[in-house]
Amino acid sequence: MSDNEERRIEEYLRWTYPDFREKMKGSLKQRLWYYVERTTGKRSLTAFLKQKTTLTLMSGLPTMLGSMLRGITYRSILGDIGSSTLIEKNVHFNIPKKVFLGNRVIIGENCYFDVMVPEGEIQLKDEVDIGRHCTLQSGPGSLCLNESVRIGPFSQLFGCGGLTIGRNSLTARNVIILSGHHIYEDPSIPIRSQGHKLKQVQIGEDVWIGANTVVMPGVTIGDGSVIGAGSVVTKGVQPYSVAVGVPAKAVKKRRC
Repeated sequence: MSDNEERRIEEYLRWTYPDFREKMKGSLKQRLWYYVERTTGKRSLTAFLKQKTTLTLMSGLPTMLGSMLRGITYRSILGDIGSSTLIEKNVHFNIPKKVFLGNRVIIGENCYFDVMVPEGEIQLKDEVDIGRHCTLQSGPGSLCLNESVRIGPFSQLFGCGGLTIGRNSLTARNVIILSGHHIYEDPSIPIRSQGHKLKQVQIGEDVWIGANTVVMPGVTIGDGSVIGAGSVVTKGVQPYSVAVGVPAKAVKKRRC
């Protein structure tokens, strides 16, 4: 993680729920401007109208033709899109200028790309495949999926504290990866008002994470590891280990 990204994460408290509630207490005009900033990353009505018009016209087009057209027309609102990228219908973006897609990326329908603050970004490198009904979130830390990563349907990747997944790794369905959690130490203050602690998650290359697994903040999973279905990973996993259980523990090494 770069020094700049660490600094952004340290400043994350100003983006949490108290800040959101204070802005939503304002007038209708103030709340509308907040919505514009939340969805586009800047106070620009022109950018907001362009983004919403493009998504409204294109997001619901069915069939392969619609997926191909979105891969072309969304170049005007996303940070970057490589060649031969397919985006299925009803994919939603917040601050799309901070979403970068490589070549031959496939995004399943009803996915949600949520860049929470302008400092964050989501990067999908070449040949990444995102299953349907997935949520990918970043900000202030970044979320990066490297080449040929496969994410199973209904998975949720929360990269607010920074999340990197190495090449050729894959997850099954309903996998949750967390890079932060609520602060709760002071019982006199509502938990939602105490902010978050953010910890980077790093998942190596050629890792397989089984269905219904939860990966907790601050965890590193080494290259070539396998995480059994239904596990809760609370500590680091050494390379080429097979780990299972709640909490997950290594039960053997993969043979070469």
